[in-house]
Amino acid sequence: MSRWELASRTRIRAFREGPFVLIVAEGELPTPGYEVDIAKSLLRIFPQQFNLLRRAKPGIFPQHITPYRYAEAVRYPEDQPQITVHHADGTDHVDIEPAGKELVGYVEAVRGGTDRPAPPEGAEEAIGLSRTLSFDEAFANALANLPPSDATHADALARVQVLEIGGLFGGFAGFHHLFVRVSRTIT
Repeated sequence: MSRWELASRTRIRAFREGPFVLIVAEGELPTPGYEVDIAKSLLRIFPQQFNLLRRAKPGIFPQHITPYRYAEAVRYPEDQPQITVHHADGTDHVDIEPAGKELVGYVEAVRGGTDRPAPPEGAEEAIGLSRTLSFDEAFANALANLPPSDATHADALARVQVLEIGGLFGGFAGFHHLFVRVSRTIT
């Protein structure tokens, strides 16, 4: 595999639902032989910044411009009105919009459906998403999205429980994701 590099974009939007922001990037790739990702910037700054990336997949592909739409949900401070995304054309400071009607499925996944099991008393919750429909990837992402532990003793035991598993497909954000909701209690 080739190395990740900054990708160009034609548009970036951001939508908030609770502690999560959905970043939706649109643009063009030189061939269909590229994959896109949004990753945390290595800059140690608050609030966290993000990079819009691309890398070539192995193989031979037709040489024609290919449009893309990529969505990534990230945990982001609720008091921040903008999110910063670096890309090949520079940096965008994107205003965070509330998630609207077009994202009702995403909102339900983040909040949890009305039929999902209730988390234990005092539990912290998070969701993780996997674009490759991998449970392992979505579960690891959910663990990473849990807030830092506030355990008061060194041998505290954290119990993580899967509350919900589901899929999001289609919509204007181009979803093709498995989501996993977890809760964590510390004893």
